[in-house]
Amino acid sequence: MAIELREGQRLVYQTDANGFYVGEAIADPDPQNIGSWLIPAGCVEVKPPLFTGGKVAKWVGYKWKLINP
Repeated sequence: MAIELREGQRLVYQTDANGFYVGEAIADPDPQNIGSWLIPAGCVEVKPPLFTGGKVAKWVGYKWKLINP
């Protein structure tokens, strides 16, 4: 199921507790701090790379890394 963004929303990328990519989520603008976003816990703004060959994407602090499960 595709996420439908409303005007002013931003697409972010959800990770699990171990940093593995699990899907997309929505960030809303912060009404109390213009120019900032309310990013859900465990989400990052950097799009994960395409992963094939049985590899999975894992967020490692500041970037995505493709690893074998």
